[in-house]
Amino acid sequence: MEIWLGHKPSIRHCRTFGSLAYVYVPTVNRNKLQPEAKIGILVGYAVNRRECRVWLPKERKVVESIHFKIDETKNGVKTLFGKVKHYDYVIYQLDQNLNNDSDCRAQDEKSSSPKTLLSLHISTWIRLEKPRKKSKRIDVYYYPLSKERLRSINDVKIYCERNKLEFDPNQFNFKPTTTNTRFEEKTECDNETSSDSVDEASFVNDIFQHEIYMTEIPKTFKETQISPDKEKWDEAMSEEIKLMQNRKVWDLVEPKSNKKVLGCRWVYNIKHDEKNNEKKYKSRLVAQGFKQRPSVDFTDVFAPLVNFYIIKFLFVLLVCILGWNHAQIDVKGAYLYGNLYIPIYM
Repeated sequence: MEIWLGHKPSIRHCRTFGSLAYVYVPTVNRNKLQPEAKIGILVGYAVNRRECRVWLPKERKVVESIHFKIDETKNGVKTLFGKVKHYDYVIYQLDQNLNNDSDCRAQDEKSSSPKTLLSLHISTWIRLEKPRKKSKRIDVYYYPLSKERLRSINDVKIYCERNKLEFDPNQFNFKPTTTNTRFEEKTECDNETSSDSVDEASFVNDIFQHEIYMTEIPKTFKETQISPDKEKWDEAMSEEIKLMQNRKVWDLVEPKSNKKVLGCRWVYNIKHDEKNNEKKYKSRLVAQGFKQRPSVDFTDVFAPLVNFYIIKFLFVLLVCILGWNHAQIDVKGAYLYGNLYIPIYM
């Protein structure tokens, strides 16, 4: 950017990855006795918006918010879980005095001198298979006596070299032996490791990996056409158009020259059931109302301030006292019944 624009870009908005983060909770989502912010760990930034991504350990999910505060003086994992994995790094320096092959050969023979390695007892290790909830993949982990989790053959090799153990790749099997039925069964090994703070801290790493490989909900119409669930998104959009035609939401007319025409966009979402399985694909065609100017395109904005819980409570009392027949229904596309008294061109 400095070469292209001629000045250095500002990085004052960047924060340290893994720092302790506080996400503001709106007043509509809490009462007077609940905290104003949720504590979590900074894991990155949103792709298309100026928001940060914060992992909330208590709720076990990643949220995006623009109202946040970052405490870079505190490490999030160390503060919330108490332990942080430390990795050893080795710096290799090239000896410039090695000018011929004989010196190189002598150096290799010196470095490859036999060392006494301890035998590896694989029977004392714990092998655990964990199915993922969002995909059919099953992760295989090995837990040595140090309760450190190894997720690949390369991790096992590094662990053996660090602890001076004999390394035999044939002793380890990182291929799952079962199929993922989307129901995680707790085994004895799982019960033993779930009580460890190390396993709880390593669960954060699983969330980071899940966020990387997670299938994002499409943001635009073009993304739905290249999505593997293209047919489901097309069905949801056609259903939305059909609802609008049945409710006579709009009429096809020629816009007047003195009227402002608003743009529109599709908003997509996926509803899940109680077992977190995909239940329904939803799409809404909305107008870009942010392009309207106050006192030019509109005057006042009204929002309901009624506590609907009190209304429901009073209604239930009337049902019980007067003996009414009570039926609860879900009106599909209820927002389409609203009346607009001012014509809007979209």
